[in-house]
Amino acid sequence: MKLLLTTLLFCAYLGIKAQDTGIKFQNSLNWAQLKEKAQKENRYIFVDCYTTWCGPCKVMAKEIFPLPEVADFFNENFISVALQFDKTKKDDADTKRWYRDVESIEKKYQVNAYPTYLFFNPQGMLVHTIIGGSPDGKTFVTKAKQALDPKTQLTNLKKQYAAGDRSQEFLLFFINALGMSWDDQVTEVINVYLPTQKNLLTKENLEFIARATQKSTDPGFKIVKDHAKELDAVTGIGRSKGIITDVAFDEIVLPMIRINGAKVTRAGGMYYYTGDLNKNVNWEEVKLKLQAQYPQLANEILATSKVRYARDLNNWPKFTEAVDAFMAAYGDAQHADQINAYANDIFLFSDDKKCIEKARGWSKQILDLLPADERDGYIITYANLLIKLGKKDEALAIADEGINRLGDKADEFKDLRDRINKVEKN
Repeated sequence: MKLLLTTLLFCAYLGIKAQDTGIKFQNSLNWAQLKEKAQKENRYIFVDCYTTWCGPCKVMAKEIFPLPEVADFFNENFISVALQFDKTKKDDADTKRWYRDVESIEKKYQVNAYPTYLFFNPQGMLVHTIIGGSPDGKTFVTKAKQALDPKTQLTNLKKQYAAGDRSQEFLLFFINALGMSWDDQVTEVINVYLPTQKNLLTKENLEFIARATQKSTDPGFKIVKDHAKELDAVTGIGRSKGIITDVAFDEIVLPMIRINGAKVTRAGGMYYYTGDLNKNVNWEEVKLKLQAQYPQLANEILATSKVRYARDLNNWPKFTEAVDAFMAAYGDAQHADQINAYANDIFLFSDDKKCIEKARGWSKQILDLLPADERDGYIITYANLLIKLGKKDEALAIADEGINRLGDKADEFKDLRDRINKVEKN
């Protein structure tokens, strides 16, 4: 009896200790109560904006938030709340109670990428934003400390820039702060900073050029064209070609395939195009214009442009035909990410079995070209296509192999298995 009582007390102790570890999120309060508490206690507010489907959100919650150095810092300096920004059938009462406030926060502070971390001062005003996860606790704490210092808070840095501060030291610090928040203004500020530099071929400046060059008139575009080897050595093979391709599409192709077409950029480099599609594109004229300005890349840019055009038309047989033409000329390992994206588009948006089978073939071709240790990101797409083709056993074998091999780090493969199980239930 004494042994049983001791065991129960020990387990209860462990339960209490488990609850005491990690960041203490106060989700039992609503938004108004949270702000009132922060004002009374003169403390900042930390808001973790996540979704149930966000991989980096899960990693942060599982591996970073429980770390002692992270928990100690946040629990000492912030009143914290973790808010779910999507809705699921499994949502509990606390999550549902926050629905209205979450919708308000999402709209007011333009939360459209995850994870997003919002920091409010004791008066309830947003002062700092971080978007994206961190590789370790020290990095996350270092980023978060900037929210507590008025000199490093993003809102104050923006005011300083608007007031005319263009010193190199300030611009560099501002660029890094904007980068942590995935703020679109980072492109503008980098392109203001670059002309102040005597040597644009330093590692840092090449990274800035790759990040901010979106037009042929930008200060880094000449470097992209004339020093492709140096830029690719720093930012990855093919990055220079990708930048030139995007610029050529936006400046030459877009006006010819869309009526009053425009590119709208969102947080994190995401973008979309506006303007009605031109139903009678003169592709020969497009080709001639590309050859005049970018002779070495004209054919590839034309091929990718035809794929984009068919995708925007939602014409998946035509899309498949365009990708086949692209694959015939550029179906190699260097284009693996691009081809995987094409295959994933078919998985997401087409139910045409012929198109799905074609996409499975593109995906398989890439897998055959890549070494085994580089296939994980691509084999998920392949398995998803197998599911749509009704080949669940093959897809399940891929899921099981990934789970057995990766263990606790097999989230993508576990999600794959869940999708297969849902298909079987339906």
